[in-house]
Amino acid sequence: MNTAERIYAEIKRMPEEQAYQVLEFIEAVKKQAAIPRRTLREQIDCMSPEELKEKALAAQDSFPKMDQKELAKEFADMRNEWDRIL
Repeated sequence: MNTAERIYAEIKRMPEEQAYQVLEFIEAVKKQAAIPRRTLREQIDCMSPEELKEKALAAQDSFPKMDQKELAKEFADMRNEWDRIL
């Protein structure tokens, strides 16, 4: 059974009011798909400096914290591995 058939089977069992809500949702999804998506660059260009800073700090917080010595060792290991490959 494909998606359309599954949706139809579900809607047949719903009260008319709920079926109408599903129809409204479908219409909203269709309208949203018609709106061209902005590129990341366009999204960034529309942000205020405060919003950019907030998002940058939030992204930074999502990265694991690493000790500077541990980080330096990891980079040295990567360089050594790269040198072996070349």
